[in-house]
Amino acid sequence: MEIVLGSGQADATRQARSMADIAMSRAREVNARSVAILPPNATTLEILAETLDLAAYRFQGLASRRARDKRPDRIVLLGSRSAAAQAALTRARALAAAACLARDLVNLPADVVTPSHLAATARRIAKQQRLQVKVFDERRLRSLGMGGLLGVARGSVQPPRFIELIYRPRGATRRIAIVGKGITFDSGGLSLKPSESMQTQKKDMAGAAVVLGVMSAVRQLGIGAEVRGYIASTENMPSGSAIKPGDVVRACNGKTIEVLNTDAEGRLVLADALSYAARAKPDAMFDFATLTGAVRTALGPRYAAILSTNAALTRQLMEAATAAGENLWELPLAEEYRHDIDSSIADLKNTGEGHSGTIIGGLFLREFSAGLPWAHIDCSSTAVAEKPFPGQARGASGFGVRTTLRYLLNL
Repeated sequence: MEIVLGSGQADATRQARSMADIAMSRAREVNARSVAILPPNATTLEILAETLDLAAYRFQGLASRRARDKRPDRIVLLGSRSAAAQAALTRARALAAAACLARDLVNLPADVVTPSHLAATARRIAKQQRLQVKVFDERRLRSLGMGGLLGVARGSVQPPRFIELIYRPRGATRRIAIVGKGITFDSGGLSLKPSESMQTQKKDMAGAAVVLGVMSAVRQLGIGAEVRGYIASTENMPSGSAIKPGDVVRACNGKTIEVLNTDAEGRLVLADALSYAARAKPDAMFDFATLTGAVRTALGPRYAAILSTNAALTRQLMEAATAAGENLWELPLAEEYRHDIDSSIADLKNTGEGHSGTIIGGLFLREFSAGLPWAHIDCSSTAVAEKPFPGQARGASGFGVRTTLRYLLNL
């Protein structure tokens, strides 16, 4: 059986994504061998191709018996022979593949995706994409003064890793830094989470997956800017050696942090990562992190929050997100709340007073942005989809990969 779909006019982006998703779903239902779609123009063609690849994604998992994937063997986008159409197809498939790589990493269990696994993945990507890569072990972390990352890592038998990936094309005049939170499992540490809350905490490295997904495609997409990716990775586990509420750690920019809640660990590892990334003086820097549960309360499961020190960077990222079909909503870095992270014994404390958690997290991270144009994207609400929507099955979303790549392409 074959399915043919056409559109008589240039569809809006949302309509095009829905059309592609419907085509893939229907093809699976009837075991169609092929799907053919006639897009009205190259722009719509790119959206359709990207969404078809995203909709085709299914995580095969680790089951001993894998269900047969019923996606069609052949997808044909009619009228796609022009140079513009071919470029759009190439771009769409690279964007989708990068997002699906991130989905795989988040979907895999935490006993597979350890900090060392992320480091090995970074090395593989670096080899494929001809990138520079550095992986810092505990000894190097101590020499760099990364007390936040080392502090969180104290409770785990898995060694922490800090990863740096650098893409430097010829003639690049701009430098962009992307930072990802890489907590490969978050138990909450001694501030232990309820068991129900722990069941999804393999997703706490979704920010790291964004960085790896982005860096897997920068050369193929011909990004013109220098791009640096940074990942701070560890587990957050309880043990006799784990960091305790009331302990003080020192980030690699010298600031001291009173740790009142060991379950607010993501901001501790990002403090080191942002401080280190800022040393290269990028023109813009932004991070992705599953930082707070409060963001879901504020924005629901389809929007991530963006908090930023730079209006132009915010606008560019939000425009890229719209083009990618991903949703960002700006929250303020409210100065009225800054006093909530004042500590009586250190420069900062890692929690506020229980209100405005997402904004407090952003205000904390701002302390480590070195005054650079910076944005924080809290994607805790969007890293995993509980319900399907166009281009997205249940499970890891790869949210942020395509937004970042489109932002870089627009540069």
